[in-house]
Amino acid sequence: TVWAWGHNDFGQMGDGTTTRRSTPVQVQGITGVVAIAEAYSFSLALKSDGTVWAWGDNDVGQLGDGTTTSRSTPVQTQNLSGVVALAGGATHGLALKSDGTVWAWGHNSWGQLGDGTTAGRLSPVQVSGLSP
Repeated sequence: TVWAWGHNDFGQMGDGTTTRRSTPVQVQGITGVVAIAEAYSFSLALKSDGTVWAWGDNDVGQLGDGTTTSRSTPVQTQNLSGVVALAGGATHGLALKSDGTVWAWGHNSWGQLGDGTTAGRLSPVQVSGLSP
């Protein structure tokens, strides 16, 4: 299970609310988590089955669910499986898959997704130029 506390204006605590929490609350609807990553206003979780789940602010697609709808409970990041590690930037997510490829999604004004563009992505794209 995952527990969170602190600032929650975007639902990044994952408890279905936007209430700030000074003590831990359990993130709803997610178990089997082996790793977590926190970004400025959203959270990521890696489940033991290799899928990635996200919640919180999503104004630039940082949850990777194909939308810009913020979520106060976890949603699955699209088209990602076999993930072994993850990280969160200020407004983008990153995932390392078991095949050695790296995937990214969210804000991309400075090319931080590594796909050769500055276009934001609502779902994961493979980082180019990295050979497994």
